Amino acid sequence: MRRIFFALAMIFALPACAIENPAPAEAPQMRETMNEWQKVITDFDQQRLARYDAAVAAGTMEASIAKEPAGDMAELLNVMEAETIPIDLPAMAGKWKCRTLKAGGPFVGLVVYSWFNCDITMKDGRPFYEKLSGSQRQSGFIYQRDARTALLLAAPNKDHSGPIRAYSGPQGGITDPQLQDELGVISQLKDGRLRIVFPYPVLESTYNVLELKRR
Repeated sequence: MRRIFFALAMIFALPACAIENPAPAEAPQMRETMNEWQKVITDFDQQRLARYDAAVAAGTMEASIAKEPAGDMAELLNVMEAETIPIDLPAMAGKWKCRTLKAGGPFVGLVVYSWFNCDITMKDGRPFYEKLSGSQRQSGFIYQRDARTALLLAAPNKDHSGPIRAYSGPQGGITDPQLQDELGVISQLKDGRLRIVFPYPVLESTYNVLELKRR
């Protein structure tokens, strides 16, 4: 268990280091880019983002002690302990296979779902993520947060698989758990996958992680 949390601590310490010591030539552009998501995010999602490390630590521990198949835990760690690389937003565009893993919480423990189809396209000059098949579909714009992470500010589709809905923005105000905004922290993995972690989703788990690989 110490190895799990040491590895997680190392992974999620990287963004802080990148912010403190940006490359001089990239610093002005990076600061401008980082400010964009702060103009859009809701207060509720700011709070979830601030508790990201706590969600990952608690959810991983809860998943590890749940009476679930050992293979499921290995799948979770394969995503959460993977080596990350600097974020490259344009490189995210394309067709992806995606699956959700739910970790922790009183009702979940650990659940690994099947693969579905997702796309990342350019929309209004910004990367736009959309889950295209399966239930619990979602979509939203992607914003660079720092050198190694980006943020997905998403909303669930109407009636799960119906029309896409816009992220509510600074006004917030959506309280229906079936419609509430979904905050995801995106990392690019060295092996070509993407990882999107959703801290403290409103329903079921302590955190969700969406694993994406090219299709």
